[in-house]
Amino acid sequence: MFLVVVQSPAPAEASAGPWQVHAAECQRRKAAGEHAEAGDACRRAFEAVPEGPESFDQRSLLAFSAVRLYKKAHKASNDVAPLCSAATLLRTFEAQLATLPPADRPGDRAGIADALREIEPRIAGMCTDGSPDDLVAVGRPDGKPKTDAPASPARTPAVVVQPARPEKTPTTDRPSIRSERRPLPIAGWTTLGVGLALGGGAIAMLVKGAAMDVQVDSLNATYPAGTMIPHAQAQRFHDLTRQGERANDLALGLGVPALALFISGVTLLGIDAHQRRTDRRFAVHPGPAGLRLTMEF
Repeated sequence: MFLVVVQSPAPAEASAGPWQVHAAECQRRKAAGEHAEAGDACRRAFEAVPEGPESFDQRSLLAFSAVRLYKKAHKASNDVAPLCSAATLLRTFEAQLATLPPADRPGDRAGIADALREIEPRIAGMCTDGSPDDLVAVGRPDGKPKTDAPASPARTPAVVVQPARPEKTPTTDRPSIRSERRPLPIAGWTTLGVGLALGGGAIAMLVKGAAMDVQVDSLNATYPAGTMIPHAQAQRFHDLTRQGERANDLALGLGVPALALFISGVTLLGIDAHQRRTDRRFAVHPGPAGLRLTMEF
């Protein structure tokens, strides 16, 4: 998926402005897999867009395309610097939107807020090489992450050996043995069911994200770089991009706990099955011909 550049038609490639040159460089580096460098090129194109009736359309597409490229660069290298650049660019665009009437470009304002809510917790206290008036520092949370106390390990209830009672038969003791095992399979099946439900939600979000990517690719094919795109289509491109990112984030957020719950449920059921095979009790009773060994299942 790549950006759709909004620009006024130019008579020849030689008359392209500086922002168009940077936008073309962004596309070339993105195609080569150089995501951080492509994001920098898109940022330079964003900064070079001249004032005009279509300037905010062009800046919106370039800014959010650069943010997507910075996210990919961070995912590939786990380096925080691309995220710092993305946050700075978002704050710059946010300051430019503040000069417009409050009702103008609500989609861009919402997109900036969503992106900053996602990025800023990851870069808290890490972007130290910026200037004192760096916009990234605004709203950054401080302090250490909250940690929960480790859960106490599950304990298997101890089996209490009681003196044999003449009035009770072995048949009456078996239900109590089985009742000790009931919480384990119930917990196992419950955990497995919740894990499967979350896994289904993660798959649904992946399918939705893929559908959004297909629609964005279709828009890219309809309006290649350097061609003019109507404002409505530019806003649609932005909305589809944002929906695809949200779906992918939800898929990741659901997939990780789903996998953990699935493994936990299978483990609990495996432990229960193992106990059913190995939990046997032996007792020695006096018999007519001496001692008698009794094995209870």
